[in-house]
Amino acid sequence: MAARRDSGGGGIAGVFGVLVVIGFIAKYIWFIVGALAVAAVVTGVYYASRAALRRADEQRRLAERREQELWMRAERQRRWTMLDDSRAIYGADGDGPTRAVLESPPESGPVARLARTAGELATLKRKKPRAWQFAVFGSVLQQRTAELAPRLRDSRSGFTTGDGMHVSSGPPLANVLLGLIDQMLSTSRQLADFLDTCVAIPDEDDPDAVEHTAHRLMHYQVRLLELSERCRALSAPSAYTDVIASCARILDTPIRGFQEFVDEYIEVVDALPRLLEHVTGRLEVPAIVLDLAIDDTLFDTTTTRLQAMQR
Repeated sequence: MAARRDSGGGGIAGVFGVLVVIGFIAKYIWFIVGALAVAAVVTGVYYASRAALRRADEQRRLAERREQELWMRAERQRRWTMLDDSRAIYGADGDGPTRAVLESPPESGPVARLARTAGELATLKRKKPRAWQFAVFGSVLQQRTAELAPRLRDSRSGFTTGDGMHVSSGPPLANVLLGLIDQMLSTSRQLADFLDTCVAIPDEDDPDAVEHTAHRLMHYQVRLLELSERCRALSAPSAYTDVIASCARILDTPIRGFQEFVDEYIEVVDALPRLLEHVTGRLEVPAIVLDLAIDDTLFDTTTTRLQAMQR
């Protein structure tokens, strides 16, 4: 009986408690609904404001990127037109804020050409024909790039070997990939800073110094390529294949930008004999841009997933 009383008392207390709660809600329902509505509005405004700020920031970044791309295309168009390249689209010249300026000496004489071999480079450095600084610099870039050609193709294609570090779970894999991306960003910043040294190439009198600077510039490309290779060599469960591929695409972006810079620089050096044939004053060559920009959407999506994998 005691047990039954305890059970009954517990039941009544429980029902009473439920009724109290229901009665409280019934009595104050409009206050609660109003408070929830206010909270919902405030929360909605907060998230809407954050979303609006994100959209505004994305639009600003897109606008800046579009402006940069327009300037780069204009400079490339002007350069192709100057080189009498069939790819040029004729029209109003794009006038960018910077110029790669070549000082053409008043005296006549042979114009420097790209050296395809080490022997030709030594001869170029010794004879120092007109515009030799550009030719020495471009020759080193061309020769070093030729040596890297197979590795550059693998990076561009996203070729994976899977013969490197094996990572069996998400958190350590995310740490490795985020570390590679961070090293890439750091190397890209160092590369951008080093370009200030390259600006002085036209005024350099020491051919060894020009060659040294070109090799140092290529050193950054090698470092970026090694990061791409480390990423594509990772071995992990199949569930993470896509995120490794996305990271490989991110890591390849500055490598592609560097390669495009080298290709365009060599185009200009190849055209120097024709450009300088009748020039006795100042020759302005439209800027050759080293574009290290990364796809914001790909970067944000990939890093967000990696951060989630860390938890």
